[in-house]
Order: sequence, then structure tokens, then C-alpha cells
Amino acid sequence: MDIINLNKLHDEGTLGELYKAGFLSPKIFMYREIYLWVDAQCRTRNISQEKAIEEAQIKFDRGRTSICKAIYIFKNVQS
Repeated sequence: MDIINLNKLHDEGTLGELYKAGFLSPKIFMYREIYLWVDAQCRTRNISQEKAIEEAQIKFDRGRTSICKAIYIFKNVQS
């Protein structure tokens, strides 16, 4: 799923309903937040993705693998 459609589902409340019904893992919310945060840091602060990943590890208290997986899931679909 690409980030645009995921954001649309989130804004409509459908994403939350799918989670409540047991169709989605809570990880989708974490991955979405991480992806959006890293993307925003790269765009607004004009920093490299590598630097944003390092900062995300601290902010979200997650390992590099989790951060990169969140980015990969959404970035890979958009390309």
C-alpha cells in the first residue's frame, strides 16, 4: 500500500476501524508515523535520509532495521 492511500484511509477513519476489527497490526501505525517523520525531516530540514534515520532511531526508540523497514515499505511502493 502506498502512503497516499494509507493517509486517506487514516483521515477517513477506516484505518482505525480495520485495526479494531483485527485486520491490521498496530505496526502499520508505527511504520506510518516513522515514514512521515523521516520524510518531513528530509524535506523541511534538508538533511540526508541517513541523518534522519539516525535521529528517528532515537526519537522512536527503535533499531535501524525497524526504521529502514518502515521507509522501505512505503517508499518501495511509490517508486
